[in-house]
Amino acid sequence: MAEKGPAPRWVIQNIFKKEEKPMWKKVIVRETERALVLERGRLAAVLGPGVHRVWTFARGIEIEILSTLLTKAVPACGAELVRAKSALVDEYFERVIVAEGRVAVVFSDKMLISVLGPGETALIWKAPRAIEIREFDIVAEPEVDAAMLPALTRMGANAAKVQFVTVPDQTAALVYVNGKFVRVAGPGVTAFWTALGAVRVEFVDLRRQMLDINGQEMLTKDKVTLRVNIAAEYRVVDPVLAASKVRNAGEVLYRLLQLAVRRAIGLKTLDELLADKVEIDAIAAGAIRAEMLSIGVEVGAMALKDVILPGEIREILNQVVAAEKQAQANLIKRREETAAARSLLNTAKLMEESPLLLRLKELETLEKLTEKVGSVTVTGGFEGMLEKLLVPIRK
Repeated sequence: MAEKGPAPRWVIQNIFKKEEKPMWKKVIVRETERALVLERGRLAAVLGPGVHRVWTFARGIEIEILSTLLTKAVPACGAELVRAKSALVDEYFERVIVAEGRVAVVFSDKMLISVLGPGETALIWKAPRAIEIREFDIVAEPEVDAAMLPALTRMGANAAKVQFVTVPDQTAALVYVNGKFVRVAGPGVTAFWTALGAVRVEFVDLRRQMLDINGQEMLTKDKVTLRVNIAAEYRVVDPVLAASKVRNAGEVLYRLLQLAVRRAIGLKTLDELLADKVEIDAIAAGAIRAEMLSIGVEVGAMALKDVILPGEIREILNQVVAAEKQAQANLIKRREETAAARSLLNTAKLMEESPLLLRLKELETLEKLTEKVGSVTVTGGFEGMLEKLLVPIRK
């Protein structure tokens, strides 16, 4: 870095001697370094690469050698230098003074090199880089600009003074800064400035969820004790409202369902319950949906999944069902017998009215009998054989 303007008369540059008098101090500055010469705490000169001799006698001289490779150069007297109105400071350094409630992001040649928090001060070498400083009001907007996320990720959360939040799909993240709700973050990666205070994140699942209530003992209207299993589905539609109203929406729905089903079963007999056990009472279901919606939760289907009867009641019901089925079977049997008898009666009436039909029936019977006989001896002709075969049948 080329030095601008001559050095003070008491600074002699590029002097090479083997011995150094006590009143002089030799300063060796490498190519990537600069030396700050402070006279009684004030910046008096900036020395470039080379060997220098500085007159120190009775002048309160301090010398600090800094690397120009550092992205953030704050010497021991940095705070004083930042506030100083020295032309040398403005010539060689970019002053950064960060107010409360703000952060400063420093870019060098369009590359992010440093993040300064509230109250921090810094001197950053201007040359040989082009310095750009962007300030952000983290009180008004605690979320990091999405365009800066890749650079801050490479720097790391601690150095960047941010907290990264990765939100899965179908999930909402409620972000709190110093205990105060800030905003809802959707799926993806986002970040929030931590310089303002502690950042806390609560994740809320937005997918449809199932709630099972098993083994609930309840009493019917006719004093029968039974156990029921209840099932319901729900999903959070307003995560902010749900988080502000209740600690756990599932627990609230659990209690509401338990009480509603207990009331509904207490108003029904066992027979009524078994006849319509799939759906929960419509009035109770509507009240549950309305109350859950008031805390940001939408409730879907609700049903009595299982009704488990005591052993003795189950045995009695099995006997009742068996008796009902036996009675149905007997009724069907009697109905078929009556139909068969009616059919025979109709056939007999037809044969009585029609001799030809009777003869055809006799021939049909004869055919069936002869199928089972190996040989037949005919005496008296066909009429005699028919007479002998059919007379017993007619009698």
